[in-house]
Amino acid sequence: MQNRIKIARSVMLAISFVAIGGRLATPWAGQALPLETTEALAAPPAEQALPLQENHGPRVPNMVHVVARHANGAVFYEYISHNLRTNAGVNWQYNQMAGTTAAVCTYLALSNDSGAPAATDTALASEITTNGLARATATASHTANATSYTLSNTFTATGTQSAQKAGLLNAASAGTLCFENTFTQVMLSGGDTLTVTWTINF
Repeated sequence: MQNRIKIARSVMLAISFVAIGGRLATPWAGQALPLETTEALAAPPAEQALPLQENHGPRVPNMVHVVARHANGAVFYEYISHNLRTNAGVNWQYNQMAGTTAAVCTYLALSNDSGAPAATDTALASEITTNGLARATATASHTANATSYTLSNTFTATGTQSAQKAGLLNAASAGTLCFENTFTQVMLSGGDTLTVTWTINF
């Protein structure tokens, strides 16, 4: 009788669990689970939210959105990336807020230079001055009490021209390079447009 009970228990255990190479598996499971499963089976961490600004919701990084369209309006290129505030831009911002007021940084320039932006940059290397992509005054937009604003301009190419870098400056020529950004190179033909929208948070 005892032997029959032992056999029955063994059969039940064999049906319920299968031990293979130190792994414990159920016959209906697709894969065996390791014996040490405490951490593996723990609930995944909750998705982390962006840090909050007091009374103003989540922080949004300073982003640059670049969109290229053919003359018929069809989008053929789009790129979003984070911008760099230069050392000169830091000093410019200080002057705007507590020092000697400087000219506003609303001039948007383009370049086809492939070099990475650096905090020490004081000018936009190889700035484009032809083919409809010369420096232009960007349109500023700000909602009352919001902690960000945008600067945007749409360039219309008058000839074939590539671009892969942008900068915000405070003068129609020369001036202080406040912000700088690179994006994947895009080639424009006559009639194509390139819209650059810069979001700046403070």
